[in-house]
Amino acid sequence: MLRGWIQNVGERAPLLVAVLFGFLVSPCDAQVAALIRHGDVEEKQGRTKAALADFEAAEQLDPKNPAILLRLAKQHSDLVDATKARDAAEQHARKALDYSQRALALDPKIAKAHLSLAIAYGKLTDFVGNKTKLDYSKIIKDETVKSLELDPTDDFAWHVLGRWHAGVANVNGVLRALATVVYGGMPPATNAEAAKCLKKAVELAPQRIMHRAELARLYKIMGQTDLAAKEWQTITTLTAADSDEESEKLAARETLGLPALGARE
Repeated sequence: MLRGWIQNVGERAPLLVAVLFGFLVSPCDAQVAALIRHGDVEEKQGRTKAALADFEAAEQLDPKNPAILLRLAKQHSDLVDATKARDAAEQHARKALDYSQRALALDPKIAKAHLSLAIAYGKLTDFVGNKTKLDYSKIIKDETVKSLELDPTDDFAWHVLGRWHAGVANVNGVLRALATVVYGGMPPATNAEAAKCLKKAVELAPQRIMHRAELARLYKIMGQTDLAAKEWQTITTLTAADSDEESEKLAARETLGLPALGARE
């Protein structure tokens, strides 16, 4: 029921991939480093299970390496959406949470560990009751804010925080009523704050399509159709980094009423 505002906070793009590439904790022996590099290549090419196998092998050799644990969390997080069986999907979500917690315990000063934890809790909201969803929503925000306190230049964290604000601001009446009964109200959130966060993400990474697409969708909710169209138009001019961004470019062209690439004008 809360899927739109806290579950899958990164469902339209891989939130951790870009920052995890090259994130190796020293010292790191040659075999471990090779497994991480190979896993990163598999990850970038969308072969999640192959990447997972590489990172699991690296973990066997270096089980207290936060870089490896965060990569494992990322793969399990991705597999939640790719797994049809509910029980198996939940297991992936719980593994993502476990790896995120382990990485954070090893070094609480890693900004990305806090963000990974926030994303893991977001993935878990599809497998818990409504009250627990509300509890998790607070954790998601708190951990994302902690991530930004450690690294205010992380565009992915600003994206997650923006989506959190948008989701809470537009939550359905049933959940809003439950939150009022249990907590005395929803946590403070507005579309304006969501837009501020997403615009910050765009400012930090103007080439990243996911930020502009999410901002465009928010502008539509806010009734600011001209601003939404401007973001969609910009997206059509950008180079897609992966299949998710290709999908967003297609969505942009469809929204603007443009023909698909390769079609006759």
